[in-house]
Amino acid sequence: LEQVSYMRQDASVECGTDDHDSIKNLAIGFIVLWPAGSLVLFTSLLAACYKPLKKKTRTALTRATRFLHREYVLTYYWWEALELARKLVLTGAVLLIPEERAFLRLVVATLVCVCYSVVIAIVRPYIRVEDDVLAVATSLVLLLFFLGANWTTVFLGIEERYQGADPADVLGFSSLTGLVNTMISLVAAVLIFFLIGAIFAARRVAKLPTFRLVSTKQLPELTLAHGLKWHLFNSHIWSTGQDA
Repeated sequence: LEQVSYMRQDASVECGTDDHDSIKNLAIGFIVLWPAGSLVLFTSLLAACYKPLKKKTRTALTRATRFLHREYVLTYYWWEALELARKLVLTGAVLLIPEERAFLRLVVATLVCVCYSVVIAIVRPYIRVEDDVLAVATSLVLLLFFLGANWTTVFLGIEERYQGADPADVLGFSSLTGLVNTMISLVAAVLIFFLIGAIFAARRVAKLPTFRLVSTKQLPELTLAHGLKWHLFNSHIWSTGQDA
């Protein structure tokens, strides 16, 4: 008997026919367009905002795209595009690797997490200290999850392919439950450590004498209207020549 397959969403379309191929090609096009298009769009918008942001001048474009750059220091105003690229790699690009090489997917994702965690810990792109701490913490937690997935895959691979072999000889864990519990404990320890660090950092920053907005309790965003050069005009007393 000949086996015939149909689309799950539309049973009138037979798989392998011209109609199915056209639908599949259209779907592939949109799958590529969405991640690539969003990254190109965000990068283009941020590139167009470079000069106004450098001059601290508000324009219609900088106000409309404020959600992309307001959380970052001026030097790293483009960080949101890098963050989007990281997410696209971890959630989409690694799936381009054949399923037969699933372990390679985990290796690539782990390397991406390692590099990103190191970079974000060094550059600290966020304006708020607590955001930097939270970003590093989430990156390390994600890295631990990928490491746990790597070790779990190796553990199961040893059990399936090498009959009679003890995974403890390679990984040091005699059961998968022990491995999983260890990873959960490490993740919890990292979260507690960074939570304590965030509390101390926030308390230290709160003690610094700064100007803050009453409405948001955050530092004011000092921008210049078009044609202006200075934020403040400091006059002086003409009779003595001293600054006022």
